Amino acid sequence: MNIKKKDIAWNYLGIIMAMGSNFILLPFLLNYLDSELLGLWYVFLSVGSLVNLFDFGFSPTFARNIAYAWSGAKKLRKKNADFIENTEPNFKLLKIVVKTCKYIYLLISIIALILLLTIGTYYISNISSELETLNHYIAWFIYSIAVFLNLFFGYNISLLRGVGAIEEMNKATIISRFIQIVFAILLLYLGYGIIGVSIAYLIKGLSFRLIASYSFNNYNNIGEKLRSHGGNIEKKQIIKIIKIVWPNTWRDGLVSLSNYLSNQATVIISPMFLTLTETGIYSISLQIVIAIATISGALYTAYQPALQSAYIEKNKDKSLRLMSTAMTGYIMTFLLGVLGTIYIGLPVLEFLKPDTVFSIPILIGMSIYMFLLKYHSYYASYISNTNEVPYLKSFIISSVMGIIIVLSLFELTNLGVWSLIIGPALVQLIYNNWFWPLKVMKSLNTNPFEMFSIGLKNIKEIIRV
Repeated sequence: MNIKKKDIAWNYLGIIMAMGSNFILLPFLLNYLDSELLGLWYVFLSVGSLVNLFDFGFSPTFARNIAYAWSGAKKLRKKNADFIENTEPNFKLLKIVVKTCKYIYLLISIIALILLLTIGTYYISNISSELETLNHYIAWFIYSIAVFLNLFFGYNISLLRGVGAIEEMNKATIISRFIQIVFAILLLYLGYGIIGVSIAYLIKGLSFRLIASYSFNNYNNIGEKLRSHGGNIEKKQIIKIIKIVWPNTWRDGLVSLSNYLSNQATVIISPMFLTLTETGIYSISLQIVIAIATISGALYTAYQPALQSAYIEKNKDKSLRLMSTAMTGYIMTFLLGVLGTIYIGLPVLEFLKPDTVFSIPILIGMSIYMFLLKYHSYYASYISNTNEVPYLKSFIISSVMGIIIVLSLFELTNLGVWSLIIGPALVQLIYNNWFWPLKVMKSLNTNPFEMFSIGLKNIKEIIRV
């Protein structure tokens, strides 16, 4: 499995659109929503991100196993992988994995919807008790349905990423996000407020499902080939696949939970100690930094299927080349992103909305924390390509301790928003920030300087026309 230049370009465009859509909408949200509703919308997004954890590790696990089947593995294993000598896809195995993936996603989406409409509604009711109208309850119901559909149709991401259809996956993301932006702006202009934003989010999910499903079935004619391999999938075959993937699925799920606690849970905590207006300001800054980190990691996410393929082919040189390029790209893009935000992005936002308050020191503090968090997370993700998750315990301990320290700082100090940054940062520095990058470098017989040198050389080749 090889990732081409156009795959990399589309991956950047897809991630930029996925993350950038929130910032394209930001001036309109600032203009049409008051500060309390804006803060509430970002709470919606954070609760939605929490519910998306009901994926519970199935997305990376299924994508990894789909990549194995697509690369020709004869069978799947609970640990490690079935090393291969040929590159012919195992369509029979792939068909069973795809069917299992759809079944699991439907089940977890139904559970998530029930919790959103019960516990989620209770939480939203508590933090929005001072709002005079009931429009936010209607918006919440629509948003809950949208989250259900986005979570269920998320299996398409695993399918496309697993077979290396990076271009097709990102085209689906770009088109569906564009549709969301158009409808959100139109509905805000027509006066639908937070209800309109929720409707646009719902339309995005439906659009993505239609485009992604079509793209998967037509990628290398996969749909027809899957239909031609064997008859109906039996229940016992699905159960067998679930038993194989579950040991790493729950581990990947807990890792996803720890990542959420490390970078998104603070938005849910903040209304307990800050006003909705302050929460909105903090949330915007956090979304900016997360966007920079995610866009900066575009090379890694583009290369991940190829890294998984290189592992089962025992091609360590290819793994080193891909990982060096990905992490060098991450470092360079993150630095440019932060500088661009400070010197271009924030002045533009302040011009569009002069009364918007931003703190550059807070933004820089967030950026340093998020850079190190994502840096070690990508190295840990590389380890998961081997179908092992040895970093689970340290991720969980660090994320939980980070939340405990945040709550303690709010209770014992007057640090305010800084409590949300300092708490998690201190814990991650103790172990995760340095241990997992060092472990991967040792396995690849390299060091940071060699990786940067290799990566810089390859990036020059990528951008050369």
